[in-house]
Amino acid sequence: MNKEAMKSQNVVEQINQIIESIWTLLEREERELNKFKLNHQQHVLLTLIIREPSSSPSQLAKKMGITKSAVSQQLSRLEREGFTIKKQHTDDKRLFSIELGENGLMYKKELDSFYQQMFDKYYSKLSYEELSNILASVQKLQGVMRQESTQDNSETSV
Repeated sequence: MNKEAMKSQNVVEQINQIIESIWTLLEREERELNKFKLNHQQHVLLTLIIREPSSSPSQLAKKMGITKSAVSQQLSRLEREGFTIKKQHTDDKRLFSIELGENGLMYKKELDSFYQQMFDKYYSKLSYEELSNILASVQKLQGVMRQESTQDNSETSV
């Protein structure tokens, strides 16, 4: 390995350690949301439904990279506990979308409050320019990762 590659690898290690540290910190801060007693997949599902209302189970499964069956199992529990509601499409009665139920709306309110606390406590300490630079870098990394992931998936399915 040449010197430049070693330096890059060292920077990547530091980035990974920082991401892990931030993740751990946010997990600790997020414990307030645990009063809803959701598992990780349910938390992700609710977050997706909040960000993209009226999604179908197939759309949710695709976004999460899991089977529709796995999503259906989690959605059944969320619906039983009042977090989600199935809404039948008016045009095609075979299709339905998932929306927030009463507990889902309470969860959304808590999540919004959590995000505001994170902004007030951490992000507000950074300038707009610093936040914009972080966003641009993370978006670029996400794009590279998605592209590589797509290529890996197409290569394994050949």
